[in-house]
Amino acid sequence: MKELGATAVVGCTACGAVDPTVELGSLVVFDDLHFIVNRLPDGSICTFFTEPGDPGRGHWILHGGPFSDGVREALVAAAAETGHAARDGGTYGHVDGPRFNTPTEIAQLAACGVTAVSQTGGPETVLCGELEIPFALVGFATDYANEVKPGEPTPVATLVELMGRSTAIFADVLSGALPRLAAAAPSPVGTVLRFEQG
Repeated sequence: MKELGATAVVGCTACGAVDPTVELGSLVVFDDLHFIVNRLPDGSICTFFTEPGDPGRGHWILHGGPFSDGVREALVAAAAETGHAARDGGTYGHVDGPRFNTPTEIAQLAACGVTAVSQTGGPETVLCGELEIPFALVGFATDYANEVKPGEPTPVATLVELMGRSTAIFADVLSGALPRLAAAAPSPVGTVLRFEQG
């Protein structure tokens, strides 16, 4: 996308709510990230620059959250305009699949302030940040994570039905956000301090 000249990227994810006040079928436009392992699905470090001495290598230094305020604002405005309930802010928790998390794992994430979890979004956030591409992530709550509502697991039929609805809702929001992003290109997040290693 960077080679094609993308000026911003939007990620969409169906997610499990860790915060019990998130309504199923609603959106969360995240403003922070919990992705401690910082690894790709194959176990390698989440970076484009793996070779020592590559001048592209560096540290992504964040001044606040990892998501672009400009992209986030476009998503929040588009959600309001299209009549879809959206929470402005929340911490996205990246978890590894394919299994869902245990009650203890979800409780740990809740204690860290995570709002919702899914198995996509962490690497995309980091890789866009490393390339200085403004990025934001919007989630659609399809279920409550394990024991968020004790003794009340989200029925699988509800999860499947909501996942099916999510694509049209994401399409509505993206249709409203893209013209805003085209009219005013957002800025990258933080600073990438690049250094050569010998």
